Amino acid sequence: MRQENMRRIISVASLVIIMLIFGLTSDSFFTADNILNILRDCAVYGIIAIGVTFVIITAGIDLSTGAIVGVTGMLCANLLYYYNLSAGLIVLISILTGTICGMLNGFIVVKLRVPEFIATLSTQYLFRSMVFVFTIREMGVITNKRIENPAILLLGGRINGIYLVTMAFVLLAVIGQIILKKTKFGTYIYAAGANRKSAELSGINTDKVRWAAFIITGFLCGIAALFQIGRVGSVTTDLGNGWEFDVIAAVVIGGCAFSGGRGDVFGSTVGAIFMAVLQNGILKYNLPTAAQLVVKGIVIVLMIVFDAVYNNMMQKRIQQKAREEDAAEMAGGEA
Repeated sequence: MRQENMRRIISVASLVIIMLIFGLTSDSFFTADNILNILRDCAVYGIIAIGVTFVIITAGIDLSTGAIVGVTGMLCANLLYYYNLSAGLIVLISILTGTICGMLNGFIVVKLRVPEFIATLSTQYLFRSMVFVFTIREMGVITNKRIENPAILLLGGRINGIYLVTMAFVLLAVIGQIILKKTKFGTYIYAAGANRKSAELSGINTDKVRWAAFIITGFLCGIAALFQIGRVGSVTTDLGNGWEFDVIAAVVIGGCAFSGGRGDVFGSTVGAIFMAVLQNGILKYNLPTAAQLVVKGIVIVLMIVFDAVYNNMMQKRIQQKAREEDAAEMAGGEA
């Protein structure tokens, strides 16, 4: 069995196991409303995770996604409150803002040659500070105003019980998977992460590919921000705070390797659902907030450690197979 398929099976099996654990210990877990809520909760993280999947496959990292959602959401709330712009303009501005943030990340990484970790950590603080620039204030005091635009609030609604954000997540995940697996750009994404030098020697402009991955992530953050403010109906200064770590955890749990060149959107989708199930299930135990965070942290660490061990094991197996093939070729030549 191919390593990629094996990793998918492991991700799905992990999701099934954790669902069974919560389902058998809570009467309210396997209910229609709860399942729909889980799919809604995973959708916003999942939309962002699609973009982060592209970045991590290129052997990069993006620590600014939560802050991009925060600044985009706050800018939209500001424009809605002070200027009462139409929903169409707000959608355009949100997507454009997220895309520009992604372009900035890509510029710093690709053109200025700043390591991804440092670059996106720096822009995380930049975007987070911009949140306070766009906050709504009355008499100099930050206030939280309810969004009244019905079209924006509609984004938090549902059709026949299924939330619109869930539908958007599924659609974007399918598109993302097709791009990765069926297009030349997807091939370039994998090549840039697997061996950047070899990809460049093959004529692939890895700088453009990596930059495009950051732009895609910013674009999807803009979409995620729209659905989040539509669902909540307001924006606070902590919107998106800490999201980047949950998103990265979802992508890694789904099978993407930090070393690059491996993973796909399907796995990241499973990882996003895993994170939502974990959060939902823990809440049903009515544990103190600190205990919830500890349990969540332990599970995430265990999954990431498992992924690292699994990757090392598979890498050793590949190297062993290569040595055996070389030895067979040498034996055949001597004969």
